[in-house]
Amino acid sequence: MKSFKYMRQQLLLLKQPLWFVAVLASAAALSACGESHQAGSIPQTSPSKAATTALTIDVCTQPVVYDKVPQRAVVHGINLLEMFLALGLQDRLVGYGGLRDISRLPTAMQPLLAGVPDLSSQGMNLETLLNAQPDFVFSGWSYGFRPGQITPASLKELGIASYVLSESCIRQVARERVSLEDTFNDLLNLGRIFDIEARAQALVGKQRAQLQRVTDALQNVSHKPKVFVFDSGTDIPVTTGRYAMPQAMIEAAGATNIFDDLDSSWMRGNWEDVIAREPDWIVIVDNDRPVTDGKRQFLLAKPELAHLKAIREQKFVLLEFAEATPGPRNVAATQRLAHALHPEQIPEQVSEP
Repeated sequence: MKSFKYMRQQLLLLKQPLWFVAVLASAAALSACGESHQAGSIPQTSPSKAATTALTIDVCTQPVVYDKVPQRAVVHGINLLEMFLALGLQDRLVGYGGLRDISRLPTAMQPLLAGVPDLSSQGMNLETLLNAQPDFVFSGWSYGFRPGQITPASLKELGIASYVLSESCIRQVARERVSLEDTFNDLLNLGRIFDIEARAQALVGKQRAQLQRVTDALQNVSHKPKVFVFDSGTDIPVTTGRYAMPQAMIEAAGATNIFDDLDSSWMRGNWEDVIAREPDWIVIVDNDRPVTDGKRQFLLAKPELAHLKAIREQKFVLLEFAEATPGPRNVAATQRLAHALHPEQIPEQVSEP
């Protein structure tokens, strides 16, 4: 570990701003103090894993080389954490972030984090991250990665590999569209990186089959309800354009997003456009800010929305934040949305996979 820390310090001294160097120095000092106590708990890479053939995977249109199977991973973002746990990779976790309350996870996943440090409930913190001594970080742009702060490039200089959530790439590069295949591909890529391809393929195969049953049942539907996604905001609503995951889910559920013509992901809209586009349904994203029913009551009490069909008939569908962002619950949530919109074609709701 000493040689790695020395190289890490030298890289930062040469290439990074002073605030970055100061944080690293503090992290290195803390790590040195506890190193003798932590050494026995650090998973060691086996010779077979270290010798695994290097992989090259396209990440945000750029080829990224992974020359070993990660053993110490940090994941930032509740939906990304659910992806990691759905793949059975909890034994590789040395820390997680972006989870304000563990009860937001599916009940079966909550015990899997026992003993895993919660590094940050908000944004990623460099000092805390380095103290966890990761060799891999999984996050997304506007999740934990932010320009000028922690980025895949800055982690690479530290000898730490990373993978970026596909949907979030729109924050850095142009994309044609968003798709549920983005989630599937992320799961498959994680399977390749962590040498659990069969496990990832089984999970994705099950979800693709479930999604196919939904789309097959809706293929003859002619009426596609108009849906407004309400995430947050009072004076200005936060909603989703054509590059956020709800766009793909709404399409697969046999409906249209009223803002599918806007070249953005999660974004700020305006109430005038919501009114002009006359949504038939409203999807409320539960991100626990404020309480869920508070959002519904706010919409029902807003006088300028009173004439909208979705308000008059109280056509609401609730999606948890981890359902509305890329993750293993997307397909089940899509089927639940399709059931609400087209109950004759999709007669039954389904539980989480």
